[in-house]
Amino acid sequence: MRARTDGFVPAPDAIRRAFAGATSAELLFFLRQCLERGAFDHALALGDALPDAASEPALALTLAVARFLAGERVDARAGVAELVRTRPTDLNALAVLAEMDARSGDRAAAVAEFARLVDAYPDYPGAQPTLAALLMPGPPYREVLRAIHAALRPATYLEIGVAAGATLALASTAEVAVGVEPVPAPLEHVLPAGARVVNETSDAFFATRKRDEVFGARAVELVFIDGLHLFEHALRDFVHAERWCGRESTIVLHDCLPVASATASRERRTRFWVGDTWKAAWALAEQRPDLRIRTILTPPSGLVVVRRLDPTSTRLDEAGAVIAGLMPLAYPLAPGVWPGQLHVVPNTPAGLAEALG
Repeated sequence: MRARTDGFVPAPDAIRRAFAGATSAELLFFLRQCLERGAFDHALALGDALPDAASEPALALTLAVARFLAGERVDARAGVAELVRTRPTDLNALAVLAEMDARSGDRAAAVAEFARLVDAYPDYPGAQPTLAALLMPGPPYREVLRAIHAALRPATYLEIGVAAGATLALASTAEVAVGVEPVPAPLEHVLPAGARVVNETSDAFFATRKRDEVFGARAVELVFIDGLHLFEHALRDFVHAERWCGRESTIVLHDCLPVASATASRERRTRFWVGDTWKAAWALAEQRPDLRIRTILTPPSGLVVVRRLDPTSTRLDEAGAVIAGLMPLAYPLAPGVWPGQLHVVPNTPAGLAEALG
């Protein structure tokens, strides 16, 4: 795969003259330039002309990436696997090995390697999103939420947590769509004509308004909860929103299916963070067996779809004991092990149909 009929690389002597005295950092920068421009043959030519460079782990790793992208996948992976074996704390080598296995279709190996990488350093660039995509194949959550809107065509829609407006913009069928967001921020998406944002906390929103003041005589047909990443807030949002719904309405909760325990803590310690909102879904499953709960495996952290609502339920009115019991719990599951009480379904049209059943 190195030979290209439309390509040209300088002779080894020319490369050696050009890089005589270059430091490892300078060679590494040049190799990165080659990779970014797709000049894999040029990167490999440098490795051939300067064989001693491969003794430097970072250079050897970068050359292995070039070799992999040039089609020499087996040899490239073998070299990186050896680096990981001899340098078990080399996060860069582990990340490259995981990416190689993912691109080669070895899902089990890639999951194990990315899980190990995330455990060692949760903020390694791209590690958590890739791990989530491997464990939850299929479209990302916003596309799944778009499909939910298309299937249900809600005339009334409530959203807790608006951010830049990407999900509120999906409410194209709603005559009235309201997003609740305590932190005013510029919207990066065009909202439908019937949509507006209320800049309040969800607690203040529900405490100072009645449903008919916001939606008229109609129940809220679809609710999306994606607010504070603390489970007691998510649980309160559910309780308040359910009272504004009808029995045929649907509530969807985000960030309740972590792929790594490091992202699932109450205190934020990672760039990608879901908090302990997963406890809200667990509390609903335990305390409200009357609800129909299905969880779509959509990256990065699932969508919990709750149906067969009961706006008159008072089961969670006094949820203090439930909250106190769950408060100290750390996320107990390994990556790819899903809680049975959340009834996970695949991220496919059939899975979506089951979730909305």
